[in-house]
Amino acid sequence: MKTPPKPSRKEKGMKPGKPQKKSSSKQERFISVFIFAFAFLLYANTLNNGYVLDDDVVYLKNKDVQAGYSGIGSILHHSFIYGFTGHNDQSYRPVVLIVFAIEKQLFGNNPHTGHFINILLFGLACVLLYKLMVTLFEKYSLPTFSILNSQFSIPLVVALLFAAHPIHTESVANIKGRDDILNFIFFELSLFFILKHIDTSKKKYFAFSVLFFFLSLLCKEMAVTFLAIIPLTIFFFRDVPLKKITIGLISFIAAFGVYMLIRKSVLETVTFAEKMKVVNNALAAAANEPDRIATALLILGKYILLLFYPHPLSWDYSFNQVPIVSFSDIKVIITLAVFGAMGIYSIWTLVNVFKNPKSKIQNPRSIVFSYSILFFFLTMSVVSNIFIMIGATLGERFLFTPSIAFCLAVPFLLNRFGKNILIGGTLIILVLFSFKTFTRNKDWKDNYSLFLSGVEATPNSSRVQSSLGASYREMAEKEPDAAKRGTLYAQAIGQYKKAIEILPDNTEALYNLGVCYYATGDKENALKVYEQALKATPEYTNAANNAGVIYFERKEYEKAENYFQQALKYDPGNSDALGNLGAINHNLGKLKEAIDYYKKALSLNPANQNVKGNLEKAEAALQATP
Repeated sequence: MKTPPKPSRKEKGMKPGKPQKKSSSKQERFISVFIFAFAFLLYANTLNNGYVLDDDVVYLKNKDVQAGYSGIGSILHHSFIYGFTGHNDQSYRPVVLIVFAIEKQLFGNNPHTGHFINILLFGLACVLLYKLMVTLFEKYSLPTFSILNSQFSIPLVVALLFAAHPIHTESVANIKGRDDILNFIFFELSLFFILKHIDTSKKKYFAFSVLFFFLSLLCKEMAVTFLAIIPLTIFFFRDVPLKKITIGLISFIAAFGVYMLIRKSVLETVTFAEKMKVVNNALAAAANEPDRIATALLILGKYILLLFYPHPLSWDYSFNQVPIVSFSDIKVIITLAVFGAMGIYSIWTLVNVFKNPKSKIQNPRSIVFSYSILFFFLTMSVVSNIFIMIGATLGERFLFTPSIAFCLAVPFLLNRFGKNILIGGTLIILVLFSFKTFTRNKDWKDNYSLFLSGVEATPNSSRVQSSLGASYREMAEKEPDAAKRGTLYAQAIGQYKKAIEILPDNTEALYNLGVCYYATGDKENALKVYEQALKATPEYTNAANNAGVIYFERKEYEKAENYFQQALKYDPGNSDALGNLGAINHNLGKLKEAIDYYKKALSLNPANQNVKGNLEKAEAALQATP
């Protein structure tokens, strides 16, 4: 009796040509509930967290969001940050702000509600990812494993890995991160419905797919990469002629064109590149273009490392956490070698599939690895700083969607060594990732805890050091006890000095250091750092105004006036500078000029009681003048 041939290790556990058996509806519901509950429990400890970091920008201090339903019109006609800064440029993400405005209308300013909604949406995203993976591999016979007498497959592993990955904490634990979650949900739905359209030939599914792609664009700009991901997915996982894929893509390109027309009509001319500063993006410090690209490639490699080893994590990686390097740096050379190998492998697989479409079924592992590599690099392309400069050196939030590549490739890699390794390896990763996620969530409780964790994780970031200083300064300003207040100001001063030591031209740190010096009575040092800040950034109007105040107190009115005029040069609507010019003229006996300045200041800020009082005194003095 002959022993039947054993499958080669390359194909072990994957039988070509046999579609995946569909699970019962009861089991599907159980899996969906399990995934949702798993994701919810992982982030349940964020429910008591407050507003943190950019939540002020997009929610708490955003006038359009705070207006509730009545702010939706302005949201549709302005940029993402217009309600906070008044600047109508950079980003257009109306769907996110509309969701926030509705939340504000229904629940008020309640951070616990905001976190609850984030968790619900993230749980939904994880369930949809499972459904998407089931649909994606519908034509494949994937390895299954038994738990509680039920059969499960790789789509469950993918969804659980995604739910547990600590790299997602920035997007889920931070209310502002809802733009990432909504963008991801709409992407999942777009991909799901295009696959359903291909499998059923129903046109309504195609329309749904285009619609959800358009909505994803209205949540975050990186959705433009889905124009490449959608046809890539169809090419790898469905038997559709390339010509038909190209024709179908026209509708998605048209949707993108509509989005760009709307965006262009809404936003003012983008000058973001001109405003790029080292404190925002360390790559702006590169001496030349080759060094900038070399550093960007190294950072892209760091993104991959964070997917496999997400520790330590930080909210900021700006100057000088990742120093500028050149192509001669050994780390860049190794990174390029790894990228080259990945690129050759994925392109080779792509060409092989093009020549032999049956290889999709014959060797799904190679298909998945190649697809994952291309998926990662395509979705990271617009935030990699390689092609265009963005407002961040490195951001964990940028990995929210690209992390699918990791979650998809890992179970196939583990299964390469057998089903037991797949189960055991998955459980180990889930335990480690879940622990890291649960503990990392606590760092997002408030700004102080987040900034303190940032100093520990990325101590060479000037912005991180400065932000912790801001927390100490804000606590000092609220502290009634003089001794404790002095201690907090001393801690703030120490942090600001560290920030300036890393980046001497960090104007925010310089300005706030001056504020702390002034508050502690050290006006000499306050003036020095204000003037240092103005040398780096002449348009820093707050520093100019404060420097003028110190000279005013010294009765050096000419120098004081120069600084107030400098503030008005860059900000003609600066009510503080106008009021202070009124005070100078008032003290010099120029009552008519003083009154004119006071009135201009009050027209801009009617609530300024100090200016009101001075105006009354000046008018009374003028009337008493013979």
